[in-house]
Amino acid sequence: MAAKRRVGGLKARTMDVLWRRARSGNGKWLAAAIVVGGLRLLVRMSRREREVVFSGELLPGEELAIRHTTRSYGEDNASAEQM
Repeated sequence: MAAKRRVGGLKARTMDVLWRRARSGNGKWLAAAIVVGGLRLLVRMSRREREVVFSGELLPGEELAIRHTTRSYGEDNASAEQM
């Protein structure tokens, strides 16, 4: 856990240094700060959010069967529900 915090702190410190040097007027540091900031934004935006499709409580004696089917590329939701 401490290593994760340290890495996160290192990333933040690196960005702080990049932006500080970029504000000093050096074009190379500004370009580096923009590229790194853009990459971080791209990674954050491309994370896939998980969707909850069912939420409920099972009573004693009830069971839940989980089936995973792979959809073909371009298949819409209506055809997936017919399976």
